[in-house]
Amino acid sequence: MSDTGIALKKILLPTDFSEASRQAFPHAVSFARQFGASITLAYVVPTTMPAELSHIGIVLEEKRLANEAEKTLAKVRAHELPADLTVETVVFNGGPCHEICKAAGALGTNLIIMSTHGHAGLKHALLGSTTERVVRHAPCTVLTIREQLVPIRFPDDAPCGFKRILVPTDFSAASIKALRYAESFAGLCRSDVTLLHIVEPPNYPAWGYAWLSLRDGKLKKKAQERLKALSAELPPRLGVAVVVTTGDAALKIVETAEEQKTDLIVIPAYGHAGLTRLLLGSVTEKVVRLAPCPVLALREQKSAPG
Repeated sequence: MSDTGIALKKILLPTDFSEASRQAFPHAVSFARQFGASITLAYVVPTTMPAELSHIGIVLEEKRLANEAEKTLAKVRAHELPADLTVETVVFNGGPCHEICKAAGALGTNLIIMSTHGHAGLKHALLGSTTERVVRHAPCTVLTIREQLVPIRFPDDAPCGFKRILVPTDFSAASIKALRYAESFAGLCRSDVTLLHIVEPPNYPAWGYAWLSLRDGKLKKKAQERLKALSAELPPRLGVAVVVTTGDAALKIVETAEEQKTDLIVIPAYGHAGLTRLLLGSVTEKVVRLAPCPVLALREQKSAPG
């Protein structure tokens, strides 16, 4: 664990060899330097069918693709990642999301860093959805990097690229833990922090829509008081602002990030199944898809899914 209170020693960096996936590399390098972490550069060869003797052609093709991937990974490591960093290259066969999450658990990964294309329609379905599924199922924290027209590059001596951090909170235990994590980053980066709470309108107001204004006013006032109490607990050296607004949680998080030119959103990654995940985890996944900046989806370390 570093002196910032953040335990980060092993980074998993998946790539599909696209320019979009390479945009995550500078962030991985920056984190590895700051925290003395090693990087595992990984590529997943998609498995087409369960292998049987009658499918020997498929088996041979997958072996050929794996051998080519190993050679390409070695070239990427040599040209894209500094020689002084500890970097291992690995190739897996299977479904990308499953293999990435499985590897993260097996390797004791603290952080997965991967790009998200953030597009709508078919391109998003084919490319961006893998990142969202990893956020949902990963056994550790995931940093997602939105594809940019002009790729980000960090100077070798840059201590941190996150100067404006947005922390949405619903005052749950998970969101408070995310705030503490963000506090550590903010101390390292000398960042400004914005605490955000969104009052979501009910689908079916019990007392009719005429009461919404009164209801929202009371909830916003209470939230403002709680945010001010939270901000008072943060170190005085940090610049802290509080924002309370009304609307769809994910869209308001993205809108606030755009307005404030946020460099990093820190948000819990709820990995629950069923209705709880639908109500909570879907917000994080939507933010990952739409956010204009990197998103740190925070999850406590756990074992990999079977």
